[in-house]
Amino acid sequence: MTLNNGFAPLSDDEVLFADRGRVLMSNPTFKVSEFLDQLAQAVSDRQGDWTEENEAWFGDGLPCEALRFTSGGWQRGRVRIRLEFMPLKSPGTLPERSSARSPEPLDKLRPRPIDDIYSDDSDY
Repeated sequence: MTLNNGFAPLSDDEVLFADRGRVLMSNPTFKVSEFLDQLAQAVSDRQGDWTEENEAWFGDGLPCEALRFTSGGWQRGRVRIRLEFMPLKSPGTLPERSSARSPEPLDKLRPRPIDDIYSDDSDY
């Protein structure tokens, strides 16, 4: 579901790279589920009476009521914490980051028979 402001929820297995403004994560690359786990842990560390029910904020949702602009009154449902993403451009992908060296051809990486360990690399 796309929201009006351009943000859409991310799936738990999607990966983020955030090299600036990082919170909770020591590594700049992480899965959404890892971030949500760290957030749940940080909240539970500050909350002395953390229960299994509180876990619903980060999973299937916590039963609640919401007074929404579009519903004309209180609406029963569930609420949960998710990460959202908004692309800066229309759909497309960034080019892969390249290393300083070009990758070795796959043929050079294939194992050689033991009799051929001293043969010339050009044979493979």
